[in-house]
Amino acid sequence: MKPRFEHVYQRSTGLLPPKIAARVDLLRPSLVDVWGGALNGQQRRRELVAQIAASGRFDRVIETGTFRGASTEYLADAFAVPVETVENDRRLYAYSERRLRAAHRISVRFGDSRAFLRQLAESASPSETVFFYLDAHWNDDLPLAEELEIIGSGWARCVVMIDDFEVPGDAGYSFDDYGEGKALTAEYLPAVTLAGWSLSYPSAPAVSETGSRRGCCVLASPPCAALLGVPGLGPARVL
Repeated sequence: MKPRFEHVYQRSTGLLPPKIAARVDLLRPSLVDVWGGALNGQQRRRELVAQIAASGRFDRVIETGTFRGASTEYLADAFAVPVETVENDRRLYAYSERRLRAAHRISVRFGDSRAFLRQLAESASPSETVFFYLDAHWNDDLPLAEELEIIGSGWARCVVMIDDFEVPGDAGYSFDDYGEGKALTAEYLPAVTLAGWSLSYPSAPAVSETGSRRGCCVLASPPCAALLGVPGLGPARVL
């Protein structure tokens, strides 16, 4: 019954202007913590992010792929610094912008994640330390490689977590594969831009994880490599 309701709901509300459809979505409590809440409902992932946040002084958080804002809220609480996030789906943007409007640390923008990052990079400070959470990969257009190239060129001090990424040796973690050359694995990472960066994966096995059990990886620019030495991450290797 529920799948049929969701199908009818999405089909009927899809006929509405995005802002109106978002207002209707906001009336449904079940959409606030869809997929189990922040970070895919993954408790080990939330603990890992909290450990990274506590490992050093971060100046801001930048997120691509706001979706419904649950992870955005968690990132703002965990790091206690300004969070800038972007969403390119008009309905999801309208939903999150309204949901997060009262959160003084959070700025929600509409647009393409690559254009968003390029704009932020223009005013980036060489001394700031930034945590990036990349989750804008969803449709046929996969922006991740370009996002990483912009980040690698625009920020000297940063830690990057990529959602939906393969965790080698642990098939219990699922990851995105959009076809030839578009699987989110280590081979996909832009090697030239990220040369000298450190790469690590969650140390918690998938069987101990909750929620969707999606994989992730964590990257750090050379000045921030020491920040990967937290209990929730396995040994880092240099790209």
